[in-house]
Amino acid sequence: MSIQVNTQGTASPIAPVDLAAERAELGPALEEALVRTLRSGQYVLGPEVEALERDFANLHGARHGVGVGSGTDALIVGLKALGVQPGDGVVTSPFTFFASAGAIAWIGARPVLADVEAETALLDPARAAEAIDESTRCILPVHLYGQLADMRALRALADESDLTLLEDAAQAHGARRDGIAPAQLGDAAAFSFYPTKNLGAAGEGGMVLTNSEETDCRLRRLRDHGSGAKYVHEGIGTNTRLQAMQAAALNVKLPHLGAWNDRRRAVAARYDAGFEGSAAVRPLARACEQGHVFHQYTVRVDERDRAVESLRAAGIFSGVHYPLPVHLQEAARTWGYGPGDFPVAEALAREVLCLPIHPFLHPDQVERVIETLLGILEG
Repeated sequence: MSIQVNTQGTASPIAPVDLAAERAELGPALEEALVRTLRSGQYVLGPEVEALERDFANLHGARHGVGVGSGTDALIVGLKALGVQPGDGVVTSPFTFFASAGAIAWIGARPVLADVEAETALLDPARAAEAIDESTRCILPVHLYGQLADMRALRALADESDLTLLEDAAQAHGARRDGIAPAQLGDAAAFSFYPTKNLGAAGEGGMVLTNSEETDCRLRRLRDHGSGAKYVHEGIGTNTRLQAMQAAALNVKLPHLGAWNDRRRAVAARYDAGFEGSAAVRPLARACEQGHVFHQYTVRVDERDRAVESLRAAGIFSGVHYPLPVHLQEAARTWGYGPGDFPVAEALAREVLCLPIHPFLHPDQVERVIETLLGILEG
């Protein structure tokens, strides 16, 4: 095995993402698109945003896409477009980035948490069913690490209880589960275009997909001060219009997303083979064989913090997504939860380790990560 080294003869650092390599692969197309948009004078919404809304929706088999300012804004306007009101309960995961539950609280609704599956870290439909009460209005599953929650079961649960279903798809660009994409079974799906996502902008950006004409109209009003026509305001909205410069960058990258996701799957397959049979490194399970887009490659390990530090000392930069469950955050104190309420989420928070994965990771680097981690934990 040949290991990439730097000019000092030491092994080169391995980072979780490589945006420089992404820019190099795109060549001058990205800069040309940004300069073209700058010269156009159309900086907010406009043709670049319209093209992205159309093509990103088509990729997921959705009828409508509505570009917004961030992934968090996508969740907020998505909830409001689906009719969630202050005081309503919204069932979601305790094991996710805080924005999933924070968006619920931000609009005055009540985050209602339900534990996740130990094998996948995805919202457990059985636990979600137990969390529903008379105040529940919506279920908000999180498609964590690049694979979808069990949308068939959650759709059935939502229909049975007359609830809406908003998908947090911030980590699931182009993902499928049993052939189903985000927004195909949910009433809407919220995406983030943060730069480190599988499809990342040159700053903040987000989008909501839906197949409902009515929801699409509500979303467009909500992102523009409640206005469906200039200076005519049918309700109270906000200002979260996607900037044309971000859309232009994303339009250049979108045709590459399928190939980039395939490369992520190839990296994940190398990791799978390297860790096969190890009792010390336990990859999370696949909900289905096809469709995972590996925003993260996540394993469970004992002595996780020691592993992180030892990897860093070897020039390998891993991540922990997420070290503290939602219900144990200081900001969630008033929600009525405490230690021990969601044991699976709490165990995952102690054990998960996200290894470097991106479309530009060299096979030698993958082997180096495997050998180093096994050496730390099994040596």
